[in-house]
Amino acid sequence: MKKSLTYAVKILFQWTYRILVVLFPVNKQKIVIASYREEKMSDNFKWVYDQIRQDPSLQFKLLFKKMDNRLLGKLKYFCHLLKALYHIATCRVLLLDDYYFPLYVIKKREETVAIQLWHACGAFKKFGYSLKDKPSGPSSEYLKIVPVHSNYDYAIVSSPAAVSHFAEAFQMPEDKVLALGVPRTDYFYNNARLHQLKAEFEKANPSLKGKKKLLYAPTFRGSGHHQENKSLTLDLSAFKHALNEKDFVVMVHLHPYMRQHVQIENDDFVIDFEDQYSLYDLMALSDALITDYSSVIFEYSILQRPIYFYCPDLEEYLKERDFYYPFESFVPGPISKNVTSLAEDIIRFEHPDTTKIKDFSKTFIVHQDGQSSRRVAEFVRTFIAKAE
Repeated sequence: MKKSLTYAVKILFQWTYRILVVLFPVNKQKIVIASYREEKMSDNFKWVYDQIRQDPSLQFKLLFKKMDNRLLGKLKYFCHLLKALYHIATCRVLLLDDYYFPLYVIKKREETVAIQLWHACGAFKKFGYSLKDKPSGPSSEYLKIVPVHSNYDYAIVSSPAAVSHFAEAFQMPEDKVLALGVPRTDYFYNNARLHQLKAEFEKANPSLKGKKKLLYAPTFRGSGHHQENKSLTLDLSAFKHALNEKDFVVMVHLHPYMRQHVQIENDDFVIDFEDQYSLYDLMALSDALITDYSSVIFEYSILQRPIYFYCPDLEEYLKERDFYYPFESFVPGPISKNVTSLAEDIIRFEHPDTTKIKDFSKTFIVHQDGQSSRRVAEFVRTFIAKAE
């Protein structure tokens, strides 16, 4: 958006919200769940929603819509956000998982509590205000018009170690960043479900039984919905040749914004299970993870399985994005900058030392009890109770 258009939209949203506040009171039983990342509920939202939807007195409004970059798509999305203002103005609790433009340009009612669940687990790559004036972050000029990540009353994180980084990224007091745990990590503590998943996977894919399953989950590179690279950083054909092992298979999972640009051709070595299994399913089914700068490492550390980092562009990425910690001493696994080195590290993983992964997991995922969604749901309920 150009500066003048952004400012015009801001004024329109501000006045629309002010009128709505005058005309409509807050519904003390209303919870709004909003995201521009998905078209339907998933991840943290689903886990929390499943906990609190049993209360028949509560009213929910789900606002899920991705923006289509075509002209008509943008117009439809603009209308969607205008409608969203009504629900923001009339709800008691607003749950978010990422950037949400309408909230940043209004003077939010005090009665409405905005809670940021954030889509990534832990604080690894810099984001929000930590990226101000960096290539992948907001400019100071833009922030004067749209103070991003403002109006949050609380943010939920995975551990005390993440509190200061989220407070910096959102420009909010540390005592409002609460280490209640990440709801979706409860997935890993349902042993019966995991056992059933494995049994069904082996039945559906008998040719993979006995093979070491490597989950390749690279990070999204770009800004907004735009993926910069049209191909994967890891050359899977070269990787297959370098690994030279018949008992390995690579299960690829791409960030949603990458999928429209990168095509995966399945063969006996590379399989795209996107349509059959979620990222969490693939984590549970895999024997090891290959990634670069993805925050998936936090959840995967719960499994205490090997993690390998393929980072041929580390120096460039540091300049563009940067991290909250020194990357090379922080990550709980070997770093490779070429395919041969990565293959050698993986071939040696027969008896990996998982001590660093265990320590990493204890530090950054403090609630490993399968009760994070319950804690977050109970926190949300406290505001409904206060309003009664």
